[in-house]
Amino acid sequence: IKSKPCRIMWSQRDPSLRKSGVGNIFVKNLHASIDNKQLYDTFSLFGNILSCKVVTDPETGASKGYGYVHYETAEAAESAIAKIDGMLIEGLEVQVINFMRRHERPDQASWTNTYVKNIPLHWDDERLTTIFAEYGEIVSATVAKGIPKARPAKKKPAAEGEEAPDTEEPEEPEAPKEGEEGKESSLGYGFVSFADHDAAVAAVEALNLKKFPVDSPAEGEAEEQEIFVGRAQKKSERERELKSKFDAIKVERINKFQGVNLYVKNLDDNVTDDQLREEFSPMGTITSARVMKEGKDGSSRGFGFVCYSSPEEATKAVNEMNGKIINGKPIFVALAQRKDVRRAQLEAQHTQMRPGMPGRVAVAPMGQVPMYPGMPYMLQSPRGPGMQPYPGMQMMMPGGPRGPRGYPMVAGRGYPMSAPYGQQPRGAMPARGAPRGAPRGTPRGMPMNRAD
Repeated sequence: IKSKPCRIMWSQRDPSLRKSGVGNIFVKNLHASIDNKQLYDTFSLFGNILSCKVVTDPETGASKGYGYVHYETAEAAESAIAKIDGMLIEGLEVQVINFMRRHERPDQASWTNTYVKNIPLHWDDERLTTIFAEYGEIVSATVAKGIPKARPAKKKPAAEGEEAPDTEEPEEPEAPKEGEEGKESSLGYGFVSFADHDAAVAAVEALNLKKFPVDSPAEGEAEEQEIFVGRAQKKSERERELKSKFDAIKVERINKFQGVNLYVKNLDDNVTDDQLREEFSPMGTITSARVMKEGKDGSSRGFGFVCYSSPEEATKAVNEMNGKIINGKPIFVALAQRKDVRRAQLEAQHTQMRPGMPGRVAVAPMGQVPMYPGMPYMLQSPRGPGMQPYPGMQMMMPGGPRGPRGYPMVAGRGYPMSAPYGQQPRGAMPARGAPRGAPRGTPRGMPMNRAD
């Protein structure tokens, strides 16, 4: 559909079958040309399939070489494993096993592949094998090679008596030497795979952060280089690990500064970090005080943060420093809050302060005119809200008679008073069709008989 393959599977209202993993198998080493339909046709011979898919790259749409097949029963899954595992499909030997969650896989605790970075550039595969062979049998050792990218130029420090330049100009990469253009060289990292897990652990413990001499170092470079050795990880696994690590650090930092960090705003542009610390220091011991500044020109953003050593000191500073004049401006001081917490609090306050929901009409007491938004002025009480109209006032509804210039006719302002039904008001002009001098009660539109 629009150049994208669609996938149809049975809807499972009960998630327990899907989450239990019963009947779910994992298929790897698939050919790049195999799609969802071909995988379904291959495995549908062994039972009813609930779901079947080949994992693809979200950007390119190309197959990643593995997929999943979920059968309705565990017996069908075992039959597919017994028949398909080790079979050649499109020239590749396919491996089929029962699906296991990441934390249930045995290779997570028995890894053998190590990742080595910051390798001296003159090392090759043989040198890497020699260094790591002391700790156990090596299956493979490879130094990554390719065309190195130009590194960004570092900002040179200004000499004494000279001002540092505001902007740095990137240095052009050195032109490759004759005969070396497009030649691959070491990228400074590699992989070493051991036959035993204990050997890999021993190599990581012994060689991580160990220094090795550098062959013919360039001017300004160290003569020794410290390498890093650790367990090889996939990019997704490493990102998950780093995310969980940073989230834990963030939560710890939030808990650490809960109730002791203050937010200060409406600061003068000339207030510095030292002045801010000096103003708040009488309230207690300050661990940090900072005025937030713009990244480009370094100008003040008008707010900052002050952190105390205890919540009692922070509370005292809020009570005594809020509204204080600093450099001719009253400052605002409050406990610092996270953005999501502050947004939720402001929304709750805005909801409480809202006068009323749209479309609702205020109910007036008995005998009074109800008020509602957009109510015409002539329908409002002349004595103010909550007051009853005075006796004899004629309440004109929309669509009633109009006077000159379209204004409503109101009794007592040059217009006749209302009269009982069937009678003409005193002083009013006779209705059309009734001649002058007609007796009262003559129906409108009926001419009066005159004796000529």
